[in-house]
Amino acid sequence: MAALGGAFIACANAGGGAPPTPRTVDPSVEAGVLEAGGIDQPLEIAFDWTLQEQESRFSGQGLARISPPFRARVDLFGPRGEAVLSAALVDDELRLPGGAHDVPLPPPALFWTVLGVFRAPEGATLSGAEGGPNPVLSYRRGEDVWTFQFEGDRPAKSEWTGRAEGRRTVEISGDASHGLPIQVTYRDWPAFRELRLTVKRVLEVNEFPPEIWSVGNR
Repeated sequence: MAALGGAFIACANAGGGAPPTPRTVDPSVEAGVLEAGGIDQPLEIAFDWTLQEQESRFSGQGLARISPPFRARVDLFGPRGEAVLSAALVDDELRLPGGAHDVPLPPPALFWTVLGVFRAPEGATLSGAEGGPNPVLSYRRGEDVWTFQFEGDRPAKSEWTGRAEGRRTVEISGDASHGLPIQVTYRDWPAFRELRLTVKRVLEVNEFPPEIWSVGNR
C-alpha cells in the first residue's frame, strides 16, 4: 500500500483527530453556537494549498470569497497561476463546473467549517449536544452522522461518516483575522486524500458581484 495510505490507517487507529461523541442532548448548546454566528461581512481570503492523493502531491495558491450568511466561492490555482478547480457553495448546494465529480473538496456541512462557519447539515436531526469550553454537536440523517467540536463558538473539528461514503474529517488550527483559522486539513479517508490550506491574507471587501456564485464566472 502507498505510504500515504499507511499513514491514514495509522491515524485512523489512533482516532484520527475525530471530535468526541456527545452523550447528552442539550438544545441550548446548539442555540448558543447558532446565535454566536460566523462571518458577518464579505471577506477575500488568499491561501496556499497542498493536496496529497495516494502517491501524488500537488500544490499552489487559492482564493476564497465569502459573503454572509452562506455564500462562498473557492478557486484553486497551480504553481504557475493556472486554474485547477473552482467551486461555489450556496447554503447547502455545492456548485461545480459541468462534468466535475470526485473533487478533493469536503461535502457542504464540512465545507462551511473549513471557512470558519458552522451550518447544521441539511435535513439532519440534532442527536447530541454537550456544552462547556469546547461544545460538541452531533446530527443524524439516516445512516449519515455529523459531529462538530468547537473552541468557544468557532468550529475546531468536524466529521461526517456514512455507510456509502465512508469517513471525512476537517481539523482547524491557529487564529487568523476575522475569526478565521490559519490552517485547515481536510481528509477523505476512503480515498487516502488530504487537502491542507494555509491562510496568507484576509481582506474586508465590498459585496461581490452575484455572477461569481455561478461557477462559470470569475
